[in-house]
Amino acid sequence: MYLCTTTMPAGFSRSIHAIATDGHRGSIAGVAIGAVLLSAWLAWFFLARVGRYETSVSARLEVGQAAHRVEAPLGGKVAAVHLALGAEVAAGDVLVELDVEPLRREIDDKQARIEAIAGQMGPLRAEIAARGRALRDGEEAARAHVGEAKARLREAEAGARFQELEAERAVRLRQDGLVSEAEAARLAADALSRRSATEALDRAAARAYVERRAGQSEQQAELARLDREAATLEGERLVLEAAIKGLLAEIDRRKIRSPIAGRVGEITVLRAGSFVREGDVVAAVVPPGELRVIAEFPPTSVGRIRAGQEGRLRLDAFPWTEYGTLSTTVDRVASETQEGRIRVELGVRPDPASPIPMQHGLPGSVVIETERVSPASLVLRAAGQIVRVRGGAGG
Repeated sequence: MYLCTTTMPAGFSRSIHAIATDGHRGSIAGVAIGAVLLSAWLAWFFLARVGRYETSVSARLEVGQAAHRVEAPLGGKVAAVHLALGAEVAAGDVLVELDVEPLRREIDDKQARIEAIAGQMGPLRAEIAARGRALRDGEEAARAHVGEAKARLREAEAGARFQELEAERAVRLRQDGLVSEAEAARLAADALSRRSATEALDRAAARAYVERRAGQSEQQAELARLDREAATLEGERLVLEAAIKGLLAEIDRRKIRSPIAGRVGEITVLRAGSFVREGDVVAAVVPPGELRVIAEFPPTSVGRIRAGQEGRLRLDAFPWTEYGTLSTTVDRVASETQEGRIRVELGVRPDPASPIPMQHGLPGSVVIETERVSPASLVLRAAGQIVRVRGGAGG
């Protein structure tokens, strides 16, 4: 019994000592592990760098050149539509035709009047030509008649002068008794008759000349009247042709054409018989070119986003968890906000292996890494913002 009592305290003492020794070692190991973890966390907290990101309010894929809106130059009823979303068009292609039937009827009326004028002009020109020839022929005949009359007058003048000389000689001879009185009287009578005949021819020639001139004046007046009538018809024809050209230009204006070559990116639903107003947008044509991203960020991004920063584009129609994202680089940043947002233009690098179609107009969002800072800096900034908010609320 004694031996047993002596042995038990000795074993118990050793057990207590072992437990005490093991307890100190576990505490030291735990403290050491905790110190290592704390040191590692502090090192990460102060030395590590984490990205800070800015997310856009909106973003959209667009070509380098802006899409051209196709507007109706004037209002009217739609006659035909040649629009198809996504179709390739060339500059000048007709996209929509407006009704031009009233204009075409007006052109037909004016064309009919032009044809009627042409029917009048033919006989009128022929009559003018005939009267012109008649006037020229009459002038030549008048000149010939006047020439003959002058010749007869000269002949008669010569005969009358000769008879007058004979009469004068007979008077002298009668005085000398060489010629009888009857002969002298006869010669005087012949000379008087010849002079009277000469004067009659002179008056007749003058009267014929006056009559010829009067006839020519009448013909010239009639010819002038015909010329004025022809000029009036010709002027009317020119006015009608100018009006037709204006109507044709108006018809051409009623053909809404594509201003540039490209692809139809947007269309307005139109049908034959519907109406459009002047300035209505009927389509948008996207020109060929490199795609870029136009994004809008909140005003808090001012100063944080700079050219050269990298970003990722996520498209709404193609979930990034399934299709991935597109790499972008900031090209330009607006210096001022518009409507509470800042515009940012980014270049996009297409991934040939990506199933995402690179098309103008796809909406999405852009995430840009603006800086890399330590977690401690982030905590301090957050604390500073909280202090400012509370201080502002308290004030």
